[in-house]
Amino acid sequence: MSRCVVVAAGPYSDAAKLSRLVSSDDLVIAADAGWQLAKDMKLQPKKLVADFDSMPIPDLPKCVEVVQLPAKKDDTDTAVAMRQGYEDGCRSFLLLGCTGGRLDHYYATLTVAAQYAVKGCEVVIADEQNVIRVLTAGQYAFPSTPGDTVSMFAFGGDVTNLSFDGLEYEKSQFRLSPLNPLCVSNTALGDRFRLSFDSGILLLHFSKD
Repeated sequence: MSRCVVVAAGPYSDAAKLSRLVSSDDLVIAADAGWQLAKDMKLQPKKLVADFDSMPIPDLPKCVEVVQLPAKKDDTDTAVAMRQGYEDGCRSFLLLGCTGGRLDHYYATLTVAAQYAVKGCEVVIADEQNVIRVLTAGQYAFPSTPGDTVSMFAFGGDVTNLSFDGLEYEKSQFRLSPLNPLCVSNTALGDRFRLSFDSGILLLHFSKD
C-alpha cells in the first residue's frame, strides 16, 4: 500500500531538501497552491485538490485529476486531500507545506492529522527543520543520532503513563498535559530511544536549528 504525500501551500525555503523525503512510489496530492511547491520539488501530483482561492487554475497535464472544491466549505483543502488519499487506500501520510506561515492553518492540520492517527494511520508532518510524528497509544522505538533534539507534546488531552528512555532526561509512567511543556528539547543519547504510553495523542518532534 503506497504512502500518500500531501503537498500544501505553506512557506518553504528549500524545495530540493523536501523532495528527498518523497519516494517514487508515493501517491502525491497537491492541496491548492501546494501545486507550486510540488512543481518546485519536481513532483508530478496525481491529484490537485483545490478551491482555487489562492491561485488561478494552472495548466495541468491530462494525467492530473482535479478535485475542485467550493470556496465555502467545512473542510480545509489539506483535510480533503488526506481524505482522498485515505479513500484511495493509503494508511500512511506525509504532510509537506503545512508548517510556518499562518498558525491557524498549522493547528487545523494538526487536528486533521490526529483524526487519521486515531484511525490507525501513520502520520508525519515535515519541513526543512522538523519531523513531527503523530502518535497514539502504544510502544515505539525510533532511530536517532546522539545529540538529536527530541520534544514531546500532548495534543487534545492528557497522555497517560508516558515513559521514555535513551534520552538525556528520562520519565516513567508520567502524565503529560497539553498545558505542560516539560518534554521540550530533550536530547538523544544513542542510536535509538524508546517510548510508550497508554492513552492520548502525542506529538513527537525531531527538530534541527
